[in-house]
Amino acid sequence: MPRRPRKDQLGYSLIYHIVNRGVLRQTIFHDEKDSQRFIQIIKDYRAKEGFKVYHWCLMGNHYHLVLEVTQPERISKIIGALQQVYANYYHRRYRTAGHLFGNRFKSQVIDKEAYLSACGRYVERNPVRAKLVKKAWKWPTSSAIYYALDKPDELTDRNPYWPKRKAKEYQQWLSLESEKETNLFRSTINVIKGKVSKIRMVIRSGRAVSYKRGRPKSVHNLL
Repeated sequence: MPRRPRKDQLGYSLIYHIVNRGVLRQTIFHDEKDSQRFIQIIKDYRAKEGFKVYHWCLMGNHYHLVLEVTQPERISKIIGALQQVYANYYHRRYRTAGHLFGNRFKSQVIDKEAYLSACGRYVERNPVRAKLVKKAWKWPTSSAIYYALDKPDELTDRNPYWPKRKAKEYQQWLSLESEKETNLFRSTINVIKGKVSKIRMVIRSGRAVSYKRGRPKSVHNLL
């Protein structure tokens, strides 16, 4: 059965958790120059399309973006375009060719009030879970620096459900993620062909809890 166009899938919210990685898990960000180029491309498309970037993290072989878009039907074109521009840069720099990213980016619908902040925490703790740093705000390519150190980065838009507070408070909150919450977010990132998850979250004691009935489909190796 052919997959439905993504514009027919993305109708449940204006905020999405976007994930994609290199083909065959290959490295796509080798150094600071690569990371900064990708960040600049996102900034350029944000200026064109008017979306907001609430949380983000670039890892060696994949990226996470938490975006609010004004036209959900544009999400595929936005992500596809910024990936293509980066792929062109990558191929020129490293003299390579072919596909750089996975064919379909992964998208998870976000309930604004209940889910956004917990999703941001999950995204920003990627380097901690990968044991690359002990504190999320020590990772140089993440929105954790914006919130936890109160350092504007020209990319991050303040999460509207996290009012401006002392950086210390965010550091403490960022450290609260439990293994149960981590597994929940991994299992609800939708990689099922032709579908977008309708899972919504509620926050209990600072943690995200799914209230979708049934057992969520598992996703392996998504940090």
